[in-house]
Amino acid sequence: METEDRTAVYKSFIVLLNLSAWMVLITTVGLGAMHYNGCPIQPHIPIYLIIIGVCGLILLMLAYCMNTLSEGFWLQICLLCILCIVIFTVIWFLTGTVWVFSIYPPNYNSSAEGHYSMAVAELVAKCLEARDMAYCPYSKFPVGAAILTSGGAIVTGCNVENASYGLTVCAERTAIQRAVSEGHRSFTAMAITCDIKDSFVGPCGACRQVLMEFGSEWDVYLTKPDGSYKKTSLRELLPSAFSPAHLTKSSN
Repeated sequence: METEDRTAVYKSFIVLLNLSAWMVLITTVGLGAMHYNGCPIQPHIPIYLIIIGVCGLILLMLAYCMNTLSEGFWLQICLLCILCIVIFTVIWFLTGTVWVFSIYPPNYNSSAEGHYSMAVAELVAKCLEARDMAYCPYSKFPVGAAILTSGGAIVTGCNVENASYGLTVCAERTAIQRAVSEGHRSFTAMAITCDIKDSFVGPCGACRQVLMEFGSEWDVYLTKPDGSYKKTSLRELLPSAFSPAHLTKSSN
């Protein structure tokens, strides 16, 4: 009787474990699919979750299939498939943890204040999203920008080209004009990105001067398409700049 009770408890535990595994893996795939084009922290997290979840579901189904097979060719194939998927999943997990699918961007500073670090991560993600909205039929050079206001709001912009080339508006200026039109006047940071993968690209001279109108103490995050970024400042990008302060001095 005691043995039967233990068997029943063991079976119940296995069933519960299987149900939990199915729920976790389906939730993982679902979360990845829901945020596929809109993850506020790191744009690669959704695909990372989807792959992990799908591999886990395939492993479960192969395990069930293996239990129905007797010794023979198909059992060996099933075991080989399980081994390959396990190896791939481990490699995918490790790669995602330490490199391209990290929760924070590659330049994440764990000693910085938590809220600001999260804001920078979202700022970088938003500029990548804005780049995809660029209207650039002539140059084929999409640019995205995202501005962080002193109040914590993020305002985005993209480049908008014109058949009369001189009327083209850069992403940085689109973002600042949009922010000002929404009532913002104080800013702390900006993230900028384009499609160049092998180097960090900064704003053009005109955009640097426009940004300088609203202060020189901006943090500027030059961002590559993979989400990696280089931190600089507007003061470094435009040294010895002409600013509103010079007009005040000249009137005195």
